Amino acid sequence: MADKNKKRGFIGRLVHRIFKSQSGAYYGPHQPLTGIPHQEPVNPAKRKNKPAPAEPKPVSRDTLAANLLNQNLNKQTGQSSKQVYSPAEPDKGRPAFPVKQAGKPKKRKSLLKRLIKRTKPKQEEPAIKIEKPRPEGFNQVLRSEVRPMLNSLGLFLLSYLLVYLIYQFAGILAASGFGIDSVLYYYELYFPIGNYSQLWSRLNIIAITFISPLVSLGIAIVLLRGVLPLEKPGLQARLFFLWTAYHGATHFLGAFVAGIVTDLGFGYVANWLYMNVLFKILISLVFLLILALTGYYSTRFALETIAPAQRNNKSRVRKALFFRFVAPWLIGAALLIFIKIPDATPQHEDIMIYDAIIITSMGFLVIPLLFNQKAHPRPFGNRMNFYRKPYAFTVLFISLLTLTAFRLLLSDGLHFVIRFSFDVGLYK
Repeated sequence: MADKNKKRGFIGRLVHRIFKSQSGAYYGPHQPLTGIPHQEPVNPAKRKNKPAPAEPKPVSRDTLAANLLNQNLNKQTGQSSKQVYSPAEPDKGRPAFPVKQAGKPKKRKSLLKRLIKRTKPKQEEPAIKIEKPRPEGFNQVLRSEVRPMLNSLGLFLLSYLLVYLIYQFAGILAASGFGIDSVLYYYELYFPIGNYSQLWSRLNIIAITFISPLVSLGIAIVLLRGVLPLEKPGLQARLFFLWTAYHGATHFLGAFVAGIVTDLGFGYVANWLYMNVLFKILISLVFLLILALTGYYSTRFALETIAPAQRNNKSRVRKALFFRFVAPWLIGAALLIFIKIPDATPQHEDIMIYDAIIITSMGFLVIPLLFNQKAHPRPFGNRMNFYRKPYAFTVLFISLLTLTAFRLLLSDGLHFVIRFSFDVGLYK
């Protein structure tokens, strides 16, 4: 080293010292590498102008990367490695570490808002999610409910004809007790003596017009409280008795509303009892409310006519009730009103309106069936063939045939002359 310094000359030695000092400042003092035996450098010749010892300089990135590389090589001795380690590039820029910015402090809600707004508790999701069955489409429900709907429509028509004939025959018997003849048409009960006969009195008017609704009410009470709670009637008989009970209730409660509107039928009773108009309206509203409550609490009887597989599904049971009770009422009411259009001038001018109100009042019975979700029907699964498919087309054909015969046979009227003679005396 001394020979080389002498050969460089003064300027060469000066330049060499300047660049050598810069290289030491950048790379730092010599650091031993781990895993490589350390060798002390050869002591250079003493110089007269010896620089003062420098302070320890920071270790560069290249040196640290080399040390880390040697450590990894010692650990993986004897094992093949596919990874190639490269020292970090000191000049490559690194992304800044993300720092979460603190948001603005939220304003505290007022006491009034905290009292009014109630926070809902968060519901934890169940570990196992059970997928609910998809609701059936309208076409699918309609295909499965066509047969029960037609069957219910046929029983609706048959039960109406039965109640209507009982209603009119009760009035015929009551009029015969007072010596008044009657003619039965398909649209009204005609009295040949006329409206201004001396045979009419306040007593017989109230008796004749009140006996028919009273008998209808008795039919509804007997069926709803005595027959339908039994387990013996089958599916068809149970549905027929339910429609008959509904028609009996409308021919009393609905007939009063119709009589108040038209001053016919049951309305004669209110008029000849000299009821106030406000009192008539109040009683009409009460009767309509009773009709709605009757339909609501008789939902269990309606559900017993539906198979358990359908009534256990909440979304399906309402559709079944609609197609088996509401739809038959709508179709049957339109059909009955059309059939009962008179072909001659009736004795009572507004008799069609009277019958139409009675028929449409059935809505206060069948519509509440859709809203009672607490009804508990009885299962009839232990009875053989209880929920078998009804002969819907046969029932509907019989009902239409009966309705046609009703219109044809009573178009000319049936004259009833009934005399009750009671003669009690001593036998000689």
